[in-house]
Order: sequence, then structure tokens, then C-alpha cells
Amino acid sequence: MRITIPGIIRLAWLRDPDEVIAANDSGVVQRSLSGRGGLVHRSIAAKLAVFRTPDGDIWPAFRDRADPLRVGSQSELEKALSHTRSLLKRVTPETGALATYVRSGISNRPSEILVQQMVGRLFFSDYAASEESYDAARALQTWVSGGPIKSYLLKYSGELDRALDMIVTLSRGNTSCAHATAIAMHNIVDVIERMYRLAQTSDNLDRLSPQEAIASTLRAPKQVVRETRDAARVCGTHLGARTLVILRLETARRQKSDVGIEFFAKSWNQCPAHAIVPALLAEIWKKAKAAKT
Repeated sequence: MRITIPGIIRLAWLRDPDEVIAANDSGVVQRSLSGRGGLVHRSIAAKLAVFRTPDGDIWPAFRDRADPLRVGSQSELEKALSHTRSLLKRVTPETGALATYVRSGISNRPSEILVQQMVGRLFFSDYAASEESYDAARALQTWVSGGPIKSYLLKYSGELDRALDMIVTLSRGNTSCAHATAIAMHNIVDVIERMYRLAQTSDNLDRLSPQEAIASTLRAPKQVVRETRDAARVCGTHLGARTLVILRLETARRQKSDVGIEFFAKSWNQCPAHAIVPALLAEIWKKAKAAKT
């Protein structure tokens, strides 16, 4: 589906899994947005432009394929997150508390704060989340996905800057940690809620294995935004230069769940957490299951 209004928007939605994968792998479809191509384009590019360090360094998740710093940063993070056994041991208190929540709906702290702390402790063993840090993460997520009125209020109230400052400070300047604890973590929060509902239905907690529970509850992000720098054809679809490309990841995943779209598996931008996230979720379900019996 495409929409073109000169001076306002040039937009394409891709939801077919083959098109999504082809667009993601295309050399002309890039992560960073130039802000050129229309009013809507400029607005979205301005939103993503805040995810930079004070010296202008782009957060890793927004770096282009050809960015010379992306490969090293991505590889280093994936290696750090590959130590599954030691990381699971490090976050034992958080996975235990989340297992209690999945099993009973009761937890010593709100589940979303436990998730943020669990994710933060993959980077720093003493990362401490709070209501304030989770509110900051929600503010940044709203900034990314919210409409113009919400965005205006966040920016001109100063809440956006306060949220960025809190998340970056807690992350000790580590932009990968900042992205994980402010934006990526919300998908895990949603999975935990689905796991809770799954565990309350029938005999699912007794019957389903961790892998089956994950398959029933894990989702891809709803969508990500890209831009074509030059005109190109993607799976037979012509995309003009400076087109905003919306990749509808969850829609594509539901059509072809075995290709790992939720983590861009085996692609140039494979999520560095592609192994640790399923391991965390499996651990939580396993503990919930064990406690019930």
C-alpha cells in the first residue's frame, strides 16, 4: 500500500514477509531518516533525531547498514549477551519475581519495573529500576509512537528531556542499554502479560513447555520505519526516492512465523538479544511451572 501527497508525504507500507525481508536487506532502504521528502517525513525524522549522545553519536539501533561503527557495536553487544548461563544467574531475583507474577498475578513490585530492571542488569549487575525510570521509558516510547499532540506536550513540558536524561544516566552513557531499557523492553513487558493470561487459562501452566509458551506469546514489534535514499524495486514493488517505508513486522511474522522476523534473524541487523530474550522468557515460564507443582 502506498500514499503520495506532494510536499506532505510519500509513504509505503510493506506487510508481506518476503517484502519485509527484501526491504530490510536492500541497500537503498536505510534506517536513518533524512527528513527530506515531505512534512510527515520531517516530523518523523525529528522524532528519531533525539536519540543521540550529547556529542551527536547515534544510538546503535538507529545506525545504517554501512555505518562503520555499527558492525563493531552490534558484534560486541551480541557477544556480551551470548553468555546466557551467567546472565540468567545474574537476574535470578527478577526472573523469580516475574515467575510469581505469571503464576499468580502477584509480585513484590510492578511487573513492568521488574522487566526494566532485569533488562538493565544484562548490562550492569547493579542496575536499579524504579517507578520514575519506568515512567521515563514510557515517555520515550510515547514520543516514538504517539501522535502530534502527545509529542508536543512531551517536548514542551520538558518531560522528553527529563526522560532522556534519566534513561541515559541510569545506563551510564551506554546507548545500547538505554535503547534496551527505554524502548525494546516494552515488548517483553507485553509478553509477560500474555504469559500471565496464558497461565490463568485452563491447565496451560502444567501442560505447555517453555518453548510452547514462548511461541504463544512472543510477538514482533508492530512496525519500524525506514527510508529509500534512491528509487528501487523491492519484490516487484517500485519505491520512489525519499519514500518512508513502514515495515509491518508483526503482521509479517503472523504470516511466516518460522523466519524470525521478530529478531531479524540472520539479517545484517539481527537483534543482539535474539538468544537471551527467549532464554529469559523460558526461565520465567519454567520457574512459574515448577512453583505450581
